[in-house]
Amino acid sequence: MSLRPSLTRLKSTAAVLTAAAGLVLAGGLSTAAQAAPDPASASASTPASASTPASAPAPASAGRAATGASAAAPDAIGVCSSATVSGAAVRGALPQTEVHRLLAPLTAQHRAQYGIAAKGPLGAPAAAGATSGAAGTGAGASTAAGASMAAGASTAAVRPLVDIHPAQGTAFKSQSGADGSCATQSVSTQLTVRESATTIYTPTMYPPGGSCVELVTVYTPSSRMVAAWDWCRSVNFAASVTINSAFLTTYTGGTGAYTGRVIRTSAASNTWSAQLYNHSTSRWDTLFTQSGTNQSGRTDGWDIEELYSTVGSSGRAYSCDEMAGLTFESSNISVRNNGTWSVASTANSDTHYDSPNSAFYCPTRSFQMVSAYDHWKDVG
Repeated sequence: MSLRPSLTRLKSTAAVLTAAAGLVLAGGLSTAAQAAPDPASASASTPASASTPASAPAPASAGRAATGASAAAPDAIGVCSSATVSGAAVRGALPQTEVHRLLAPLTAQHRAQYGIAAKGPLGAPAAAGATSGAAGTGAGASTAAGASMAAGASTAAVRPLVDIHPAQGTAFKSQSGADGSCATQSVSTQLTVRESATTIYTPTMYPPGGSCVELVTVYTPSSRMVAAWDWCRSVNFAASVTINSAFLTTYTGGTGAYTGRVIRTSAASNTWSAQLYNHSTSRWDTLFTQSGTNQSGRTDGWDIEELYSTVGSSGRAYSCDEMAGLTFESSNISVRNNGTWSVASTANSDTHYDSPNSAFYCPTRSFQMVSAYDHWKDVG
Protein backbone atom coordinates (compact mmCIF):
# COMPACT_ATOMS: atom_id res chain seq x y z
CA MET A 1 0.00 0.00 0.00
CA SER A 2 1.37 3.39 -0.96
CA LEU A 3 1.89 6.23 1.49
CA ARG A 4 -1.16 8.04 0.04
CA PRO A 5 -3.54 5.24 -0.97
CA SER A 6 -7.10 5.75 -2.12
CA LEU A 7 -9.62 5.67 0.68
CA THR A 8 -10.95 2.31 -0.40
CA ARG A 9 -13.62 2.06 2.24
CA LEU A 10 -15.57 4.82 0.62
CA LYS A 11 -18.52 6.15 2.52
CA SER A 12 -20.93 8.52 0.91
CA THR A 13 -23.90 10.81 1.03
CA ALA A 14 -27.48 10.55 2.08
CA ALA A 15 -29.05 11.93 -1.07
CA VAL A 16 -32.75 11.29 -0.90
CA LEU A 17 -33.36 10.54 -4.52
CA THR A 18 -36.15 8.84 -6.36
CA ALA A 19 -33.64 6.51 -7.91
CA ALA A 20 -32.28 5.64 -4.48
CA ALA A 21 -35.71 4.97 -3.08
CA GLY A 22 -36.37 2.48 -5.81
CA LEU A 23 -33.19 0.60 -5.22
CA VAL A 24 -32.57 0.74 -1.49
CA LEU A 25 -34.36 -2.02 0.42
CA ALA A 26 -35.16 -2.09 4.09
CA GLY A 27 -32.11 -4.27 4.75
CA GLY A 28 -29.81 -1.71 3.20
CA LEU A 29 -29.53 -3.46 -0.17
CA SER A 30 -29.34 -1.21 -3.19
CA THR A 31 -27.39 -2.69 -6.05
CA ALA A 32 -27.16 -6.38 -5.25
CA ALA A 33 -29.00 -9.05 -3.29
CA GLN A 34 -27.62 -9.51 0.21
CA ALA A 35 -28.09 -12.06 2.97
CA ALA A 36 -29.54 -10.85 6.25
CA PRO A 37 -27.25 -10.81 9.28
CA ASP A 38 -27.26 -13.88 11.48
CA PRO A 39 -29.28 -12.90 14.57
CA ALA A 40 -27.20 -15.26 16.66
CA SER A 41 -23.99 -13.44 15.85
CA ALA A 42 -25.12 -9.83 15.48
CA SER A 43 -26.87 -7.64 17.99
CA ALA A 44 -27.95 -4.06 17.57
CA SER A 45 -28.89 -2.61 20.92
CA THR A 46 -32.61 -1.82 20.91
CA PRO A 47 -34.14 -1.24 24.36
CA ALA A 48 -37.49 -2.90 24.80
CA SER A 49 -39.06 0.43 25.58
CA ALA A 50 -37.74 2.09 22.44
CA SER A 51 -40.33 3.37 20.04
CA THR A 52 -39.83 4.59 16.52
CA PRO A 53 -38.60 8.17 16.92
CA ALA A 54 -39.02 11.08 14.58
CA SER A 55 -36.36 11.27 11.92
CA ALA A 56 -35.75 14.98 12.34
CA PRO A 57 -32.46 15.93 13.99
CA ALA A 58 -32.37 17.35 17.47
CA PRO A 59 -32.83 21.10 17.67
CA ALA A 60 -29.73 23.20 18.05
CA SER A 61 -30.74 24.04 21.58
CA ALA A 62 -30.64 20.41 22.64
CA GLY A 63 -27.38 20.17 24.48
CA ARG A 64 -23.96 21.60 23.86
CA ALA A 65 -22.60 21.57 20.33
CA ALA A 66 -19.02 21.05 19.23
CA THR A 67 -18.22 24.70 18.78
CA GLY A 68 -14.72 24.92 20.13
CA ALA A 69 -14.68 23.09 23.45
CA SER A 70 -11.96 20.48 23.66
CA ALA A 71 -13.04 16.88 23.27
CA ALA A 72 -10.35 15.85 25.73
CA ALA A 73 -11.29 14.20 29.00
CA PRO A 74 -8.52 13.71 31.58
CA ASP A 75 -9.55 10.17 32.47
CA ALA A 76 -10.32 8.99 28.95
CA ILE A 77 -7.29 6.72 28.62
CA GLY A 78 -8.24 4.97 31.84
CA VAL A 79 -11.84 4.75 30.70
CA CYS A 80 -10.78 3.11 27.44
CA SER A 81 -9.07 0.30 29.33
CA SER A 82 -11.93 -0.18 31.76
CA ALA A 83 -13.45 -3.64 31.84
CA THR A 84 -16.61 -2.35 33.50
CA VAL A 85 -19.28 -3.22 30.95
CA SER A 86 -22.91 -2.66 31.87
CA GLY A 87 -24.34 -5.45 29.78
CA ALA A 88 -27.01 -2.98 28.70
CA ALA A 89 -27.81 -1.50 25.33
CA VAL A 90 -26.99 2.10 24.52
CA ARG A 91 -29.85 4.22 25.78
CA GLY A 92 -32.03 5.56 23.00
CA ALA A 93 -30.68 3.17 20.36
CA LEU A 94 -33.08 3.03 17.44
CA PRO A 95 -34.89 -0.07 16.25
CA GLN A 96 -32.99 -1.59 13.34
CA THR A 97 -35.86 -0.90 10.96
CA GLU A 98 -35.52 2.79 11.76
CA VAL A 99 -31.74 2.63 11.33
CA HIS A 100 -32.24 1.20 7.87
CA ARG A 101 -34.92 3.74 7.00
CA LEU A 102 -32.66 6.65 7.89
CA LEU A 103 -29.26 5.34 6.83
CA ALA A 104 -29.82 2.64 4.20
CA PRO A 105 -29.55 5.18 1.34
CA LEU A 106 -25.88 5.58 2.32
CA THR A 107 -25.17 1.99 1.32
CA ALA A 108 -25.70 2.44 -2.41
CA GLN A 109 -22.19 3.29 -3.63
CA HIS A 110 -19.62 1.87 -1.22
CA ARG A 111 -17.31 -1.12 -1.60
CA ALA A 112 -16.77 -1.44 -5.36
CA GLN A 113 -13.29 -2.74 -4.65
CA TYR A 114 -14.68 -5.59 -2.60
CA GLY A 115 -17.15 -6.91 -5.16
CA ILE A 116 -20.13 -6.30 -2.91
CA ALA A 117 -23.07 -3.91 -3.00
CA ALA A 118 -22.16 -0.25 -2.92
CA LYS A 119 -22.84 2.52 -0.44
CA GLY A 120 -23.70 6.17 -1.09
CA PRO A 121 -25.90 8.29 -3.33
CA LEU A 122 -27.59 6.90 -6.41
CA GLY A 123 -27.74 8.57 -9.77
CA ALA A 124 -29.38 7.59 -13.03
CA PRO A 125 -28.52 4.07 -14.27
CA ALA A 126 -25.75 4.04 -16.83
CA ALA A 127 -26.22 2.43 -20.22
CA ALA A 128 -26.60 -1.33 -20.17
CA GLY A 129 -23.26 -3.05 -20.11
CA ALA A 130 -21.41 0.08 -19.03
CA THR A 131 -18.79 -0.29 -16.34
CA SER A 132 -17.42 2.18 -13.87
CA GLY A 133 -14.65 2.21 -11.28
CA ALA A 134 -14.27 3.82 -7.90
CA ALA A 135 -12.24 6.97 -7.95
CA GLY A 136 -9.35 7.66 -5.59
CA THR A 137 -9.28 10.42 -3.05
CA GLY A 138 -5.60 11.39 -2.97
CA ALA A 139 -4.19 14.72 -4.14
CA GLY A 140 -7.61 16.30 -4.42
CA ALA A 141 -8.92 13.73 -6.86
CA SER A 142 -12.66 13.71 -7.41
CA THR A 143 -14.68 10.63 -6.50
CA ALA A 144 -17.37 11.31 -9.04
CA ALA A 145 -16.57 8.09 -10.88
CA GLY A 146 -19.17 5.41 -10.24
CA ALA A 147 -18.95 2.18 -8.30
CA SER A 148 -18.78 -1.14 -10.12
CA MET A 149 -21.51 -3.64 -9.48
CA ALA A 150 -21.15 -6.85 -7.49
CA ALA A 151 -21.22 -10.24 -9.15
CA GLY A 152 -24.81 -11.23 -9.73
CA ALA A 153 -26.04 -7.67 -9.32
CA SER A 154 -28.10 -5.71 -11.81
CA THR A 155 -26.33 -5.07 -15.09
CA ALA A 156 -27.20 -1.36 -14.89
CA ALA A 157 -24.30 0.43 -13.22
CA VAL A 158 -25.16 3.33 -10.98
CA ARG A 159 -23.39 6.68 -11.06
CA PRO A 160 -22.79 8.36 -7.69
CA LEU A 161 -23.62 12.02 -7.37
CA VAL A 162 -20.65 13.24 -5.37
CA ASP A 163 -17.71 15.36 -6.42
CA ILE A 164 -15.35 15.13 -3.48
CA HIS A 165 -14.47 12.57 -0.83
CA PRO A 166 -11.58 13.88 1.29
CA ALA A 167 -10.36 12.70 4.68
CA GLN A 168 -7.87 13.80 7.33
CA GLY A 169 -6.89 12.51 10.74
CA THR A 170 -5.18 9.54 12.35
CA ALA A 171 -4.56 6.33 10.43
CA PHE A 172 -3.82 3.18 12.41
CA LYS A 173 -1.04 0.99 11.08
CA SER A 174 -1.69 -2.67 10.40
CA GLN A 175 -0.06 -4.57 13.25
CA SER A 176 -0.15 -8.16 14.44
CA GLY A 177 -2.28 -8.50 17.56
CA ALA A 178 -4.26 -5.29 16.99
CA ASP A 179 -7.66 -5.71 18.62
CA GLY A 180 -9.27 -2.35 19.37
CA SER A 181 -9.35 1.44 19.33
CA CYS A 182 -10.89 4.15 21.46
CA ALA A 183 -11.31 7.93 21.31
CA THR A 184 -13.18 10.88 22.78
CA GLN A 185 -15.10 12.41 19.87
CA SER A 186 -17.00 15.67 19.58
CA VAL A 187 -20.62 15.86 18.50
CA SER A 188 -22.71 18.79 17.33
CA THR A 189 -26.39 19.62 17.48
CA GLN A 190 -25.70 22.77 15.47
CA LEU A 191 -24.49 21.11 12.29
CA THR A 192 -27.36 21.06 9.82
CA VAL A 193 -26.77 19.41 6.46
CA ARG A 194 -29.01 21.03 3.85
CA GLU A 195 -27.45 19.89 0.57
CA SER A 196 -28.78 16.47 -0.40
CA ALA A 197 -25.50 15.10 -1.75
CA THR A 198 -23.52 15.92 1.39
CA THR A 199 -22.79 13.44 4.16
CA ILE A 200 -20.32 14.20 6.93
CA TYR A 201 -18.65 11.46 8.94
CA THR A 202 -16.67 13.21 11.64
CA PRO A 203 -15.19 11.59 13.48
CA THR A 204 -15.39 8.01 12.22
CA MET A 205 -13.32 5.32 13.91
CA TYR A 206 -12.34 1.88 12.66
CA PRO A 207 -9.83 -0.16 14.70
CA PRO A 208 -6.96 -2.10 13.12
CA GLY A 209 -7.05 -5.88 13.15
CA GLY A 210 -9.85 -6.77 10.72
CA SER A 211 -12.72 -5.40 12.80
CA CYS A 212 -16.34 -6.27 12.11
CA VAL A 213 -17.52 -2.86 13.31
CA GLU A 214 -16.84 0.80 12.55
CA LEU A 215 -18.13 3.50 14.92
CA VAL A 216 -19.33 6.49 12.90
CA THR A 217 -20.59 9.95 13.81
CA VAL A 218 -23.00 10.68 10.97
CA TYR A 219 -24.54 13.95 9.77
CA THR A 220 -27.02 13.82 6.88
CA PRO A 221 -29.94 16.04 5.80
CA SER A 222 -32.26 13.87 7.88
CA SER A 223 -30.25 12.91 10.94
CA ARG A 224 -27.45 13.44 13.43
CA MET A 225 -26.34 10.09 14.81
CA VAL A 226 -23.64 7.93 16.31
CA ALA A 227 -23.90 4.72 14.33
CA ALA A 228 -22.27 1.32 13.87
CA TRP A 229 -21.36 -0.02 10.44
CA ASP A 230 -21.27 -3.82 10.05
CA TRP A 231 -18.20 -4.85 8.03
CA CYS A 232 -18.63 -8.62 8.38
CA ARG A 233 -22.17 -9.66 7.45
CA SER A 234 -24.76 -7.13 6.27
CA VAL A 235 -22.07 -4.59 5.29
CA ASN A 236 -24.53 -1.88 6.16
CA PHE A 237 -25.37 0.50 8.97
CA ALA A 238 -26.69 -1.82 11.65
CA ALA A 239 -27.28 0.32 14.77
CA SER A 240 -27.51 3.98 15.72
CA VAL A 241 -28.51 6.46 18.40
CA THR A 242 -29.69 10.02 17.74
CA ILE A 243 -27.54 12.89 18.98
CA ASN A 244 -30.04 14.79 21.13
CA SER A 245 -30.24 16.21 24.64
CA ALA A 246 -30.63 12.78 26.22
CA PHE A 247 -27.57 11.50 24.38
CA LEU A 248 -25.54 14.54 25.42
CA THR A 249 -26.46 14.07 29.07
CA THR A 250 -25.83 10.34 29.18
CA TYR A 251 -22.84 9.89 26.89
CA THR A 252 -21.00 13.23 26.95
CA GLY A 253 -21.69 14.24 30.53
CA GLY A 254 -22.13 17.79 29.31
CA THR A 255 -18.69 17.96 27.68
CA GLY A 256 -19.96 17.87 24.09
CA ALA A 257 -17.88 14.77 23.33
CA TYR A 258 -18.56 11.05 23.80
CA THR A 259 -15.97 8.35 24.41
CA GLY A 260 -16.44 5.32 22.19
CA ARG A 261 -14.47 2.17 21.62
CA VAL A 262 -14.54 -0.83 19.34
CA ILE A 263 -12.83 -3.91 20.76
CA ARG A 264 -12.48 -7.54 19.82
CA THR A 265 -14.14 -9.67 22.47
CA SER A 266 -13.40 -13.08 20.92
CA ALA A 267 -10.47 -13.92 18.68
CA ALA A 268 -11.86 -17.36 17.87
CA SER A 269 -15.04 -15.98 16.28
CA ASN A 270 -13.59 -12.55 15.39
CA THR A 271 -16.30 -10.88 17.47
CA TRP A 272 -16.13 -7.09 17.85
CA SER A 273 -18.23 -4.78 20.02
CA ALA A 274 -18.91 -1.04 19.62
CA GLN A 275 -19.47 0.55 23.01
CA LEU A 276 -20.20 4.04 24.39
CA TYR A 277 -19.11 5.17 27.85
CA ASN A 278 -22.12 6.04 30.01
CA HIS A 279 -21.28 9.01 32.25
CA SER A 280 -24.33 8.36 34.42
CA THR A 281 -23.32 4.82 35.36
CA SER A 282 -19.54 4.94 34.69
CA ARG A 283 -19.94 1.80 32.60
CA TRP A 284 -19.75 0.86 28.94
CA ASP A 285 -23.05 0.36 27.09
CA THR A 286 -23.16 -1.70 23.90
CA LEU A 287 -24.33 -0.26 20.61
CA PHE A 288 -23.59 -3.19 18.29
CA THR A 289 -21.77 -6.54 18.27
CA GLN A 290 -20.82 -8.58 15.24
CA SER A 291 -18.60 -11.53 14.35
CA GLY A 292 -17.37 -13.20 11.18
CA THR A 293 -14.96 -12.38 8.38
CA ASN A 294 -14.23 -8.77 7.55
CA GLN A 295 -15.37 -8.14 3.97
CA SER A 296 -13.26 -5.05 3.39
CA GLY A 297 -10.02 -7.01 3.43
CA ARG A 298 -8.41 -4.32 5.61
CA THR A 299 -6.25 -4.83 8.68
CA ASP A 300 -5.32 -1.17 9.22
CA GLY A 301 -7.74 1.42 10.59
CA TRP A 302 -8.51 5.10 11.15
CA ASP A 303 -9.93 7.83 13.33
CA ILE A 304 -10.60 10.57 10.80
CA GLU A 305 -12.82 13.28 9.47
CA GLU A 306 -14.37 12.03 6.25
CA LEU A 307 -17.01 13.61 4.08
CA TYR A 308 -18.78 13.46 0.75
CA SER A 309 -20.05 16.60 -0.90
CA THR A 310 -20.44 18.50 -4.13
CA VAL A 311 -18.66 21.63 -5.26
CA GLY A 312 -20.72 24.66 -6.28
CA SER A 313 -20.04 26.98 -9.16
CA SER A 314 -17.99 29.17 -6.82
CA GLY A 315 -15.51 26.35 -6.33
CA ARG A 316 -16.51 25.98 -2.69
CA ALA A 317 -17.91 22.67 -1.40
CA TYR A 318 -21.38 22.67 0.11
CA SER A 319 -19.92 20.86 3.13
CA CYS A 320 -17.76 23.92 3.74
CA ASP A 321 -20.84 26.07 4.31
CA GLU A 322 -22.55 23.41 6.44
CA MET A 323 -19.54 23.12 8.80
CA ALA A 324 -18.63 26.81 8.92
CA GLY A 325 -17.82 28.09 12.39
CA LEU A 326 -17.97 24.64 14.02
CA THR A 327 -15.12 22.71 15.60
CA PHE A 328 -14.81 18.93 15.29
CA GLU A 329 -12.28 17.09 17.34
CA SER A 330 -11.03 13.65 18.31
CA SER A 331 -8.73 13.26 21.29
CA ASN A 332 -7.34 10.59 23.59
CA ILE A 333 -7.09 8.37 20.52
CA SER A 334 -5.70 5.00 21.53
CA VAL A 335 -5.26 1.53 20.12
CA ARG A 336 -5.25 -1.87 21.73
CA ASN A 337 -2.84 -4.68 20.91
CA ASN A 338 -3.24 -8.12 22.50
CA GLY A 339 -5.39 -6.52 25.19
CA THR A 340 -2.95 -3.73 26.05
CA TRP A 341 -3.87 -0.09 25.39
CA SER A 342 -1.44 2.54 24.05
CA VAL A 343 -1.97 6.12 22.92
CA ALA A 344 -1.86 6.64 19.18
CA SER A 345 1.72 7.56 18.26
CA THR A 346 4.30 7.07 15.54
CA ALA A 347 4.68 3.51 16.81
CA ASN A 348 1.18 2.52 15.73
CA SER A 349 -0.24 5.37 13.63
CA ASP A 350 0.42 7.84 10.83
CA THR A 351 -1.64 9.84 8.33
CA HIS A 352 -1.77 7.55 5.30
CA TYR A 353 -5.45 8.33 4.67
CA ASP A 354 -4.96 12.08 4.55
CA SER A 355 -6.06 14.17 1.59
CA PRO A 356 -4.48 17.59 1.07
CA ASN A 357 -6.34 20.59 2.48
CA SER A 358 -7.27 21.63 -1.04
CA ALA A 359 -9.31 18.45 -1.47
CA PHE A 360 -11.93 19.85 0.90
CA TYR A 361 -12.62 22.85 -1.35
CA CYS A 362 -13.01 24.99 1.76
CA PRO A 363 -10.65 27.98 2.01
CA THR A 364 -11.92 28.91 5.48
CA ARG A 365 -11.30 25.46 6.96
CA SER A 366 -8.30 24.68 9.15
CA PHE A 367 -7.05 21.29 10.31
CA GLN A 368 -4.51 20.66 13.03
CA MET A 369 -2.87 17.49 14.30
CA VAL A 370 -2.66 18.78 17.85
CA SER A 371 -0.60 15.85 19.08
CA ALA A 372 0.68 13.12 16.78
CA TYR A 373 -1.41 11.04 16.53
CA ASP A 374 -3.72 11.03 19.53
CA HIS A 375 -5.49 14.38 19.02
CA TRP A 376 -6.68 16.22 15.91
CA LYS A 377 -8.95 19.22 15.44
CA ASP A 378 -10.84 20.62 12.48
CA VAL A 379 -12.37 24.10 12.43
CA GLY A 380 -14.87 24.56 9.62
